[in-house]
Amino acid sequence: SGLGHAEVAQQAVCRVRTEVMEVTRSMLDRRNTHFMLWPPCVEVQRCSGCCNTEPMQCVPTVTSSRYLQVIKIQYINKKAHYDKAIISVEDHLACRCQTSSPNSPPLTLPSHSQAPLPRTAHPAPPKTQGSKADLHRNDDLKRNGASASARRP
Repeated sequence: SGLGHAEVAQQAVCRVRTEVMEVTRSMLDRRNTHFMLWPPCVEVQRCSGCCNTEPMQCVPTVTSSRYLQVIKIQYINKKAHYDKAIISVEDHLACRCQTSSPNSPPLTLPSHSQAPLPRTAHPAPPKTQGSKADLHRNDDLKRNGASASARRP
């Protein structure tokens, strides 16, 4: 009886969508945990959706780093101290369906923000495409690699 009111299911195709990402302390400093960051989450552009055949996955083909100013809140002698800090997030700009072993990593475009580019002492880990969780884990690795030098704008 409820079938008359059901809408026809549409496939969520592989494309860039806005997603919400948690802002974590490790994006700024992995050693010190005695601070908070505001806002607690931000919007990023990420590839998601399904591909028509099983071994294919929706993966980014072009990515770009973006630098965001956040507020770092530290309590010193029970008083809140507020500082500005810069974190780096990765946006996906283009996606495609491809088999899970990619031949080419996504093209990374230069950042389109005014913040200075952080100088990283070591290159970011190579991108391996896996599940969505793996993509986010790779983002964490990249962010953490860039966070030490991105701490002071």
